[in-house]
Amino acid sequence: MVRPDAIHRSVIGCFAAVVALILAGGLLVGGGDQSFHSVRAEVTPTVPLPGLPPAQVSAGDVELSDLDGLAATTLILVAMAAVTALVSLLGVMASESLALEGRRVVKVMLGAPPRTMVRRTIRRWSRRMSWAALAGGGLAVAAALWMRELSPPGISFERPSLLAAAAGLAAVAAISALLAVVPVLNLHRSGRPLLQRAENLQLTDPRPRQFNRVLRMTLQLTIAVTVITSSALLIDADRRSRMGSAGPGAAVGVRPGGTVIGLVSPAGPVRGEPMGRAALYESALEAVRAVPELVAESLATPGAWMDLGAEGMALNECGRCSNGGLPEPIRATRVKRHAVVPGFFAARGLRFVAGRGFRDSDARPGEVVINQAYARAHFRDPPVIGRTLALNGPEEDWHVVVGVVADVPTGGLGASGSPYSVYYSALEHPPEEMELVVSAASGSGADPEDAERIVSRALASIPGGSVLLSGFRSADDELGRVFGTARWFGGVGRMAGLLAALVAVLGMVGALGVHVGARLREMGIRAALGAGPARLRRRIVGEALRIGATGIGLGLWGAMLVVGVFGPPGVEPFSAPVFLVVAALFLAATVWAVLPAARLAGTADPRAVMEG
Repeated sequence: MVRPDAIHRSVIGCFAAVVALILAGGLLVGGGDQSFHSVRAEVTPTVPLPGLPPAQVSAGDVELSDLDGLAATTLILVAMAAVTALVSLLGVMASESLALEGRRVVKVMLGAPPRTMVRRTIRRWSRRMSWAALAGGGLAVAAALWMRELSPPGISFERPSLLAAAAGLAAVAAISALLAVVPVLNLHRSGRPLLQRAENLQLTDPRPRQFNRVLRMTLQLTIAVTVITSSALLIDADRRSRMGSAGPGAAVGVRPGGTVIGLVSPAGPVRGEPMGRAALYESALEAVRAVPELVAESLATPGAWMDLGAEGMALNECGRCSNGGLPEPIRATRVKRHAVVPGFFAARGLRFVAGRGFRDSDARPGEVVINQAYARAHFRDPPVIGRTLALNGPEEDWHVVVGVVADVPTGGLGASGSPYSVYYSALEHPPEEMELVVSAASGSGADPEDAERIVSRALASIPGGSVLLSGFRSADDELGRVFGTARWFGGVGRMAGLLAALVAVLGMVGALGVHVGARLREMGIRAALGAGPARLRRRIVGEALRIGATGIGLGLWGAMLVVGVFGPPGVEPFSAPVFLVVAALFLAATVWAVLPAARLAGTADPRAVMEG
């Protein structure tokens, strides 16, 4: 049988994990009208484009929708991890009750009063819960402080739901106390004679009891695999979106630590004149490009350099497209729309797959550039150059496609938006506010504050108008806000998954030990009938492998369900490398957990096994 001190440690560990995960859930849920995560107006602003219909979906709406989806997925993972820890706790409690049943029966037969036994049980469990509450609370506070330090811009800790956490802890404590006391009371209220019950303890383990233990172990393993696989899918999606070790900014011309962004807007009477704004933007960009300390300057609508922005419906000439066998020469889809100045694509390092960008001179009205994903999905018949598209209906002005540019990698906030992008000329549709992206020249030693002063001085030299510069910040912070949020939420889920996995393995060690210990007489009979120690060990390991394979298979399916239904669309619900790694690790952990029990079952002497 499993030693009492091992069960004691398992109980404290499982209960501490339950406390920590319930407190973490209270942080994520938040109290009152505030939540654990809050976006302090740090979403991509949406600006109207003159000559184009209003956007149907703002950039902030897409980003907030992603944030809510990530938070909901993380909360589900934490809740499932808490369920795993609770199931493991109940399993360890049942294992301890089974291990102590014979001793309790003898005490009752010797006349021990129920009040004394119940009091001792409550005292023992009170000590365990106190130590577990301290350990779990300390773990939750440490994790919260650590995640606060790692949180990307726009995420803050506000008003944790202490009431929900306290109610959850009280419910778990009540359930644990009830399940600890009920077996003791049943010994006094049992209708069967205690002598018969004591004799039954010497018989082979009943099949229904074995089935309940196997079902409980399979359930906790299933939930643990679901939690850790789901969090691994979030991490894997963020890793793939970051273009390897180069980081997300490498694909949009951002140098780490040397690129800054700020909002530029005209001041004075020019602000209300579209043509005046266009001329002022041209002058501002020329003035900034003339500064030797700065390189890679570009002006565009906010978020365009990361392919974030407002969205609207677009119609395009698809050619020989069909839908359900019926011709579909005109297709409608939702697209991101950006307004950019000439030279934007070169400054951001975006390569042209076909055609060209907007020219500084002799630009013709009605020209647009689309991204490669849009060209592949909705322009089936090449060439794409020269085809037309319109926004919000065929009665709008149709624009001619003059170029196809490579896609900008997306991830984090806004990843669930449309993958299709349309770029308009900001000189033809000048918004009232644009985003300036500049990088310090190599060796200049300029930091963001120096870059802001340099840009302000350059803009102040523009003749015939004034330009306001606001919201100047490092591009690294903006990339962290957009790309780091998914990674941060994935880290929360990963922490919960690892804790659930450890608790599940810890619970399985105790449960398998008691499971085999309760079947010692059965093993002794098999040994007496000729089964050797190796065969008995293989039998126990084989049962553990069947439990592990069933739990892992159901857990992987559960991860696909959780991520596919509740996760943001930017996260794929299936990843072969992630599934293989998780399955291999949990299968190895299952075998490792059963080895002590297998050695116990494989005792060579049948009499020693039967008397154990």
